[in-house]
Amino acid sequence: MREHEETPDSHDLGKLTKWHDGLGSATGSDFPVCALFLASGDDIRAHNIFRVYRTEFEELGAGFHDLVIFGQHGMSSTCAALIPGLGLSDVRTPSLVLISNDNGIVFHTAGLPSGVLSEGSTEEDGGDIPWRAALTAVTAAAKDKTTPALDEVKGLARVDFAGGTLVEAIEKVKLQVESA
Repeated sequence: MREHEETPDSHDLGKLTKWHDGLGSATGSDFPVCALFLASGDDIRAHNIFRVYRTEFEELGAGFHDLVIFGQHGMSSTCAALIPGLGLSDVRTPSLVLISNDNGIVFHTAGLPSGVLSEGSTEEDGGDIPWRAALTAVTAAAKDKTTPALDEVKGLARVDFAGGTLVEAIEKVKLQVESA
């Protein structure tokens, strides 16, 4: 390995730091959710779904801190630490976690397809797939400047966050990963 080559751990820790800083400095953000993707380097299908979200979020004017993926270059200690650190013990990778502030921080989670597509297959893209239906709800909410009705999306699991603020929880995860 070259001296300055980034590992999945160093890449994701840097991304976690940037996400933490972005959330901490975001004031009056009008974007209705933060989309967090947890994956591994082999989860090509989940990476493709992330790209669909990124394209839509960019068109809606979202910032870096509104959409982030961990594990994109391989499973990392940061990605692994985020699951318990955010109180998401039932979440497995690859997953999508939509974070909103609806009278307190709320997570809506959905498992994503893992691995790669078989040769000749196309990515499933129906509107009833949880990640797609969630993106439709987020897009509508961003345009209307409202909170998305994610509780109504079939296939999303709701988790009410009880760990203080999101910035504080991410800081704890960051300190844990840095000290490991």
